[in-house]
Amino acid sequence: MMDFREMVIAIWMLVFVSVLFCHAEVPDTFSVLVLDGPVSAKLGDSVVLPCSLSPSFSAVELEVRWYRPNQFTTPILLYKNQKIQESPVDPQYRDRVSLIGSLEEGNVSLKLEKLTLSDKGEYECHISSGTWYDKGTTSLTVNVLGSVPVLSFTETGGGYLNVTCVSDGWSPQPTVTWRDREGNEIKQDSNVMYKTDTEDLVSVSSWLLFSPSESEWISCSVSLSDQEKREGRIVPHRKAWRAFIVLLVISLLAFSVLSTLLFILHKKRDHQKPLGTDPTGIWQ
Repeated sequence: MMDFREMVIAIWMLVFVSVLFCHAEVPDTFSVLVLDGPVSAKLGDSVVLPCSLSPSFSAVELEVRWYRPNQFTTPILLYKNQKIQESPVDPQYRDRVSLIGSLEEGNVSLKLEKLTLSDKGEYECHISSGTWYDKGTTSLTVNVLGSVPVLSFTETGGGYLNVTCVSDGWSPQPTVTWRDREGNEIKQDSNVMYKTDTEDLVSVSSWLLFSPSESEWISCSVSLSDQEKREGRIVPHRKAWRAFIVLLVISLLAFSVLSTLLFILHKKRDHQKPLGTDPTGIWQ
């Protein structure tokens, strides 16, 4: 039966062999894998930026450094000596970043919380051993849904209207789509202009020439994706507007004529009062 001393020696030998085995598992070279396309998330949400090792092996003994371009010495997260280092790190990311996934399986993905507009852009995932290193670049877009489009129109002559669609407060730059009543996209004669404000939010203005005879109404959709969009509609009937204006003018004229007749009738009744009527009395 193994005594206490022999048991301690056996445990230490097991630990020593395990450490040697772990070091032996680190290959001479390796690659860092990240997503080819950008990762998207909404303002204020959390997001995971994937990063892993190929071939898959434990990253526990390695150095993992996440940083923005040209900010190698002030990373947003630094894993070294088997723990997350408190410094040096970028202060704007403090308490907002963490490693998520299994280091033992070579997963060094970064979780970023409470997203702000300044978080958008590129990120470097840098992994190094004592003899080798590799890095990968991934990008993040922070989505902000803008305002509901406001549509208006003016007459241009020749049976056409110039219809304008305006929306602001977007990130990143949205796309604009015009459609008729049947849902068909209107592509001809459309123009789009973008403007970025001091808060890095995008305003969009689009306009096109449109004949009211082509559709009862048209819509303007501003979107980041099929799920993230705003839509506005307008009924550009010139005849309806003209009829309203004509009706308004007729109503105003009728009101003026009626007021004039009542005024004349009032004056006429004043002149027809009896001679004994008190001139200071109230006319009834």
